[in-house]
Amino acid sequence: MLFNSLEFLFIFLPVVFIVYFVLNKFKLYKSSKIFLILASFYFYGSYKIDYIWILLSSIIFNYTISHILNSDIKKDLKKYILIFGITGNLFLLIFFKYFTFLADIFHAMNIIPFDTMKIIMPFGISFFTIQQISYIIDCYRNEIKNYNIIDYILFICFFPQLISGPIVRHQEIIPQFNDLSKKSINQDNIYFGLFMITIGLVKKVIFADSLVDFIDYCSLNYAVFEYFNISWTYCISVILQGYFDFSGYCDMAIGIAVLFNIYLPWNFNSPYQASSITEFWQRWNMTLVRFLKYYIYYPLGGEKKGYLRTFINTMSIFLLYGIWFGNNPLKIFYGLINGVLVCINKIWDKFNITIPKVLSKAITFITIILMVPFIKAERFNDAFNLLKSLFGINFSLINTQPVGLYMIFMLQPPHNAKINIFIFIAGLFLVLFFKNSTQLARLYIKSTNFIYTIMLVVLFIFSALSITKSHSFVYFNF
Repeated sequence: MLFNSLEFLFIFLPVVFIVYFVLNKFKLYKSSKIFLILASFYFYGSYKIDYIWILLSSIIFNYTISHILNSDIKKDLKKYILIFGITGNLFLLIFFKYFTFLADIFHAMNIIPFDTMKIIMPFGISFFTIQQISYIIDCYRNEIKNYNIIDYILFICFFPQLISGPIVRHQEIIPQFNDLSKKSINQDNIYFGLFMITIGLVKKVIFADSLVDFIDYCSLNYAVFEYFNISWTYCISVILQGYFDFSGYCDMAIGIAVLFNIYLPWNFNSPYQASSITEFWQRWNMTLVRFLKYYIYYPLGGEKKGYLRTFINTMSIFLLYGIWFGNNPLKIFYGLINGVLVCINKIWDKFNITIPKVLSKAITFITIILMVPFIKAERFNDAFNLLKSLFGINFSLINTQPVGLYMIFMLQPPHNAKINIFIFIAGLFLVLFFKNSTQLARLYIKSTNFIYTIMLVVLFIFSALSITKSHSFVYFNF
């Protein structure tokens, strides 16, 4: 079941909303939380029923570890329990995320003399694993009390943020589940929630999904990258689709949670309007970056032990990001490139070098585009060939022809690549110059303009009617 499906929007969500608040109306607070847990498991299991047992096993393991860490035991033993807990989480993540990748390498080297089965990675395993690692670390630091098992399970599996975040910390959400003032329907939150759901749905259905066919066509036909104009259109389309897809999910997650009077942290802040790569990472997937900062970067020493140590710490977290990002050496390379660029930014700041903001934004955006080959290619050779085309090496163009709303690249028929030029240009304008959903939500809440609400309803209906084929969200596979 996808957020961008009619089943979810018009059956699952309304039913869960009504039953949850009916139970709270009769002061069945514990039952309402159990119902929300069961609904979340149903939501997760709708993709594949076996996933529920993986999620449940992970929850039981981590809750047990947290309970031991919160008990009165010696500090040395507590450290070993924490190491065991983190190792167990990483083993689960590595097994599902990298088993097939590593097994294929060993098979190619004749270390494993037989083909291995393909391991299907459970949706969102990176997100709920990271969330639980942060929880047991907080237990080790004595920053947490013993929550009961119901609160803990709901904290991990609350369906709006279960699969792709935002990644939340215990103190941000568990107290909200126990706040009696949040147990009745809040009209303002309904307006706010529906606004965020609509914005997220527009991002996903109208923008992200409209670019999928063109991106998939080019990804499967690498010969098209001998053409300079196709290469640039492709790479820009990739970063637009990635942003609208992931931020669209997070907007919908935040909006759905607000319907239940639960506030999740924001995850995006106009990342493509950043003036540097450092600023980009302060604006993109902010809750993941927060995890890397508080649980890895600062414990390593952060910026307190000199510039050399700062650079080592920075490269360490971006290496980990690259490993998290995918089971392909190119993804790790992508993480390292970003680490190098952030280190260069730090040197730049040390010498107080400034350039006009418009120019710095343009340089940052172009840099992000030039890193797309390392995100999308499967082999280094393909990535460097795409880079060569972006830089105009062996420069060649292909004729294009506008047909209605589409721009057609005149390749050999019947496989002419086409892209919706209106979506492409509008998407560029929105990410580079327009207010983000956070800012728009605040403006909408302050306004009492009836026209805005009518526009919102029209947008929601148009987006819902545009759901002809549900594409899963990109970050479901993380």
